[in-house]
Amino acid sequence: MSDPEVRPGALDGVKVLDLTRFLQGPYATRILADLGAEVIKVERPGGEWDRRLRQAPDGYAGFFTGLNRGKKSIAVDITHPEGRDIVKALARECDVVVENFRLGVMEKLGLGYDTLREENPQLIYAAASGYGPLGPRSNEPMFDMVAQAVSGLSDFVRTPDGAPRLASRGMADSAGAVFLAMGILTALLAKERTGRGQRVDGSLVGSCLAMHTAEVTIALHGDEVKRTQGRVTSTSGAFRCKDDRWVVIGATDQKVWNGLTTALDRLDLRDDPRFAKSRIREQHRDILEPILEATFLTADRDTWVERMRDNGVPVAPVNTFVEAARDPDVLANGFVVEQPDATWGTIRTVGSPFLLSGTPARVGGWTPELGADTTGVLKDLGISPDRIDGLVAQGVVEQAQVAHVAEEVGKA
Repeated sequence: MSDPEVRPGALDGVKVLDLTRFLQGPYATRILADLGAEVIKVERPGGEWDRRLRQAPDGYAGFFTGLNRGKKSIAVDITHPEGRDIVKALARECDVVVENFRLGVMEKLGLGYDTLREENPQLIYAAASGYGPLGPRSNEPMFDMVAQAVSGLSDFVRTPDGAPRLASRGMADSAGAVFLAMGILTALLAKERTGRGQRVDGSLVGSCLAMHTAEVTIALHGDEVKRTQGRVTSTSGAFRCKDDRWVVIGATDQKVWNGLTTALDRLDLRDDPRFAKSRIREQHRDILEPILEATFLTADRDTWVERMRDNGVPVAPVNTFVEAARDPDVLANGFVVEQPDATWGTIRTVGSPFLLSGTPARVGGWTPELGADTTGVLKDLGISPDRIDGLVAQGVVEQAQVAHVAEEVGKA
C-alpha cells in the first residue's frame, strides 16, 4: 500500500542514465534522484572503485553511500559491443544522460552526444569535466585539488604563513555537482518549453570561480587579491575559549558591538575612544584583538554562545560534522536524515539543502547494491530472460546475487 504522505517529486517522470564516477557526477545525479527522477546508475561488472573508496575498517562505504541513494544500479561492460548497445537502448528511453569521462572517451566508445542524440533527438546530454569542453587543456585529467589550485581558490585560502591549501576536501567536486545539476534542470525546463534537448557542460574550475564570484570580481579590479587570512575584522571571526573549543562571532556594526561588550562584561571597551566606531576599531586592531582573545579564554564555549545569543550577537559554535548533525535546527529542517540500509539497518546522511512545499525532495532512500536492478532494467528494454542469462554468462552484465535491497528494506 502506498504511503499517503508521499507526494510527487518535482522530477517525477524524468529518467536519467548515470554513467558517472567519483564525486562530481554522482552527486549531481543524486540531487536529481532526491527530486524524484528515476536514475539508473551504470557501473562496470565488479563495481566502480567508488564502492571501496575510503571504506571504514568495518567495511562501511560512506563515500559511495552518500552519493548514490535513491538510484537503480545496473552493471554493464560498456567497452563490449553488446554493452554499448544496452547503453544506446537506455539512452533512447531516457531524458538525460550524464557522464564524466575525459573528453573524447565517450566518442571513442561510440556513445558521444552526436551519436546518442541521433537515437533520441530530445536527449539532454550532460558532461562533467575539469577545465570545461574548450581550451588547450580540456582533455587533461582533473581532480578536486587541481581545480582548487587552477581557479585561485587554494591561493585565496592560504595559511597565515603563506602556504596554499585546500578550502576543504571535495569543495570543487561538490560545487561542480551543484552547478551541473543546475544546468540539467535548466535544460529540462528549456525542453519543456521548446521540445528540444541539448548538451550541458559543467566544470570544476568554472564552478570554483562561480562559487567565489564576489571575491574574484573584487580581485579583478586592480589585479590584487584581498585575503582575510583569519578574522574578517577584529570583532568578526573565530575565538578560542577556556575549554579549548572555538566560537565564531560577527560583530561589525555598532549595535552588535554594544551587544558584544555587554556579553563579554567589558563595557570599558565600549567607552574606550580607540574602539568607539568600527573604522577606528580596525585602526587599533593590534590592541583590541589580544584583549578579546584573552577575554574569551575566561569561559567555556557554550557559555559564550548563550551570552552572545542573549545579547543579539551573531554567534555559532565551531562544530564538527558530528556535532552539526545533532544541531536542533539542522534536524528540524531535514539537513541530516536517516536512510534505510540493507547492511547497517539505518544510517545518517545529508538531506536536501532546500525545502519544496509542494514537491518535497525524497531523501533517505536506499543506496543500491551493485547490479540490484540489472535484470529488471534489461527486461524493461524487452530483453528476454534467456538473453539476460547469456549476457551474464559472457560478463557483459552483472546482476546482484541477493534479494532486491529495496524489497528487503521495505520488509524490515
